Amino acid sequence: MKLDLFNMSTSDDTVRDTLLSTPIVGEWTLSKILSTEATNLVKLWEDGVRDKVEYGGGIYIKDGGARPFINSAKGNNNNINIERFRAAPQGSKILVEFHTHPGKQPKDGRPSDGDVSNHWDRTSKNPGDKHAALVVTTTNKPSGGWGKRAVVKKQYAVVVWEDASKDVRIWAMPRLTAKPDFNDT
Repeated sequence: MKLDLFNMSTSDDTVRDTLLSTPIVGEWTLSKILSTEATNLVKLWEDGVRDKVEYGGGIYIKDGGARPFINSAKGNNNNINIERFRAAPQGSKILVEFHTHPGKQPKDGRPSDGDVSNHWDRTSKNPGDKHAALVVTTTNKPSGGWGKRAVVKKQYAVVVWEDASKDVRIWAMPRLTAKPDFNDT
């Protein structure tokens, strides 16, 4: 799906296309994973909107498996600890970790600076870790506009999937090569 959001530049398209097409495990690319699991992620986001909580978890593939499976849990109104989902169940590999953002700030349609910092902490300590990190949000712009939001301005996260009819989008965070800087530049 080609998206033209927030006046994205060619580099945004390149980041998105790379995220979608790079294999994570075997032939499993983010594009292939989303083709089978986006509806399940949207359902968790909708449950979170209803319950005013975040959901999070992992998407895994069993060794030799033909279809991924999701393991998820309910958090509270402003976070979910997804650390326990980073280790794949026995006989499986993790493809994606994810969480939703409908809880306390359902109108703020973007990953938080904390999401990016946590992603940096995980990937900088585990250079061999290739699994993707997703955040499922509303399509709404934050009430104060995008302003100085480093997550969006500095491409720490890009939109990889959207369903405007349900007001939901999925963001992916690329593997960061330097510690995130949230100061305005």
